[in-house]
Amino acid sequence: MNAVAVTESVEKSARIGRLVRENWIRDLGNSISKSESVVVVQLNKVNTRDLNKLRQALTPLQGSFYVVRNSLCRVAFQNRGWKELDPFLDGTCAIAPVSGEGDVAGACKLLIQFAKDHEGFVLQGGLVTGQVVKSADIKSIAQLPSRTVLLAQLAGISQAPMRNLAVVLVAPIRNLALVFKAVADKKETEAPKA
Repeated sequence: MNAVAVTESVEKSARIGRLVRENWIRDLGNSISKSESVVVVQLNKVNTRDLNKLRQALTPLQGSFYVVRNSLCRVAFQNRGWKELDPFLDGTCAIAPVSGEGDVAGACKLLIQFAKDHEGFVLQGGLVTGQVVKSADIKSIAQLPSRTVLLAQLAGISQAPMRNLAVVLVAPIRNLALVFKAVADKKETEAPKA
């Protein structure tokens, strides 16, 4: 090969590499664009089969799991406005974004349980609805009830005043009906028997 051919080959390889990186950043950016929360994890000696099981378990919670290169993740985070997460990107990292409609507490519980079962899986920190959180904060979030339970509790709390109002509004009508029944019963007992 002559020098010109080598130079052209290197330039073509660099262009392809840049295009691949840009595609990865774009795809990662699309994946986290709907996320309001993300947990950054450091990985060391965790097998792919277990990570795939974790991905499957996060899916019903509106979460996902990506093993990413730190440099690409930094760019995607910067594009998303999450520069505060840069300190958490150290070593081999993965991210677990959770969509705005997802169950953040449930995802945190799942990640903490996975970390207990896998020594090389270390929670670094993350971002939960705009707040930077450390590993200890993620553990606190995991102790919260799930989104479904919180919504049910909220529905119960909001329903109680309406139920009490209905009881108060129905009470005079019920009392009036009881008075009419008592008067009718009294008239029956006082009526001469034929």
